Amino acid sequence: MNTFNQTNTETFCGPNSLLSDAQFVGLAKIYKTHPCLWNENEIAYRFANRRREALEYILQKFNTKFELNLTKRELENEISRLRKICSYEKTKKIACKRNKSIYKPKFAYYQHLAFAEIDVRPFECSICGNLLRSLSQYTIHLASHDGSLPFKCIVCGHGFQLATNLTVHLRRHVQDYNYSCEVCNKSIATTSELKSHMRIHTGEKPYVCDICGKSFRMLNEFKEHLLRHEQRKIHQCSICPKAFYNRNKLRDHMASVHVKVRNKICNVCDKGFTTQRQLRQHQHIHDAEKKFECRICGKRFSQPAGLSGHLKSHGASLSANIEY
Repeated sequence: MNTFNQTNTETFCGPNSLLSDAQFVGLAKIYKTHPCLWNENEIAYRFANRRREALEYILQKFNTKFELNLTKRELENEISRLRKICSYEKTKKIACKRNKSIYKPKFAYYQHLAFAEIDVRPFECSICGNLLRSLSQYTIHLASHDGSLPFKCIVCGHGFQLATNLTVHLRRHVQDYNYSCEVCNKSIATTSELKSHMRIHTGEKPYVCDICGKSFRMLNEFKEHLLRHEQRKIHQCSICPKAFYNRNKLRDHMASVHVKVRNKICNVCDKGFTTQRQLRQHQHIHDAEKKFECRICGKRFSQPAGLSGHLKSHGASLSANIEY
């Protein structure tokens, strides 16, 4: 079983505080109102820009409240001291529990700081009792007990192997993006996605199939194309025998066939659909302009299905490559 040495009480809280006990408690109370700095169940906890904004707000509010002039660095040192006190008391509390002795806080004001224990080391595994030094290590360790993906979205439950992937995923949920296209101003989540998006404007298709010569703008499209050449449907439904080349097609299948929850709602007529794809198809009926035109006679339709039926009257069929 992993254990930690108790932190030396003379050094664990760093240099002497610039604040009185009352001011330090006041800082803790303001810090508590910004859970993005200490609670991983807050979406903004993983957004560095939101954390910076929270610290700037705390600095302004704390200085105003106590008529002080702390610098950003001094504030960060005081918050670091707060967290080190939490870590010290948390370690002591765990040791007392294991020794079956009575825990008594060293600091009289600790009750005002204890909320931050959930974000400071050590982290005790509720299954095997191991102690981990970081929240990331703890999360990965805990998931190893049941083989699940460690970093889970608190909105939809989707799991990820890496914390960075979860952060990008959460930004998409709340549409909090760091980048934007300089041509069309579209908001983008990552630099790699921005690079891929720019190919829409440049027309570049860097991924070329050695078998048929077809080129692609996106790597995931290219990989799916190769799977089709190999006839390997690698995305298998966990409920029925059906399999797909494309992960999104599997998700649509799960939503429309096995789950059937109509939670994709049209913002015009409130009609519900099981997949985002179905919702996009439906929303075309609300467009003022009918987007899909018959190339034979020029008649226009609001949805691909209408155009497909019409083409049969010409003895033709709708191309499978129409995008909507």
